[in-house]
Amino acid sequence: MPHTSSFERLRTICADVGVDVEGIRPSILARMRLLAEATNTLNDCERAVRFAGDIFRYYDTSKPLKRFTALERRIVVIGTLFSDIGKTGPAGATRDGQQLVAEMFAVEGVIDGGTSVARFFELHFPADADHRARRFGALGLDAQMTMREFWNLHSAWTLHIIQGDGVPLEAVPAAATHHILENVNPDSLIAEDGRFTKYFGKHASFERPEKLVILLDKYDAALRRGRRTHDQAIAFLREVIAKNHRFCDDHGFLELIDDLDEVMKLPHRARRPSTSIKSFS
Repeated sequence: MPHTSSFERLRTICADVGVDVEGIRPSILARMRLLAEATNTLNDCERAVRFAGDIFRYYDTSKPLKRFTALERRIVVIGTLFSDIGKTGPAGATRDGQQLVAEMFAVEGVIDGGTSVARFFELHFPADADHRARRFGALGLDAQMTMREFWNLHSAWTLHIIQGDGVPLEAVPAAATHHILENVNPDSLIAEDGRFTKYFGKHASFERPEKLVILLDKYDAALRRGRRTHDQAIAFLREVIAKNHRFCDDHGFLELIDDLDEVMKLPHRARRPSTSIKSFS
């Protein structure tokens, strides 16, 4: 990829699926900049988008009757890019609160999700743990909640931040429901029959695009943060689906995992992408 600013790369990625970032509220783009500066999140999202592109091309050539439509591609790409914007805190968070939450999510390798937020601060930010706990409380959050409870909040925060502010309506559910396999269903967005409980333009239910966003997120996390091999990452995806009572027999998930397995073994995928989003300009 040419040596361009991260904002120009974001602009290009969005433009490729018909989205002009100038129509997105500046405060949302500011949160994206914060993610880029404080965490690896946008690097991960950009890499997952590249994986999505490989899937699209595979369907174009090997499964033309099932190729992804322009709407589906837009949902996958934009849903992936904005899925973790909630890692900057609640929609109403101040800049200080956003910074605090982003720095918390920047800490990787935390194994015990049962650890309290207060203890997390003591372990990872000992110099100012008490101050951080007070800042956390200023967000309306209890520092005695577990880290798992804290992590699970970011999906709902993503939904509340991006809905109605320039991010294409159809892509909002894909971003907000990317942890549905962990039973995180913000604002009960997905009904029992799979339909969305809110209006999202031309897209009315949980379907293939949302499933691909979920799988790409988990696949990339397994590779980078989990340090798994490709085969181990695919096995992990199958295990996650098998353990989920709602989706254990879902043909859509299973087919996409098979396809991801096939695509990522192709010769042109031998080298992983090395470019990444560093900052916004």
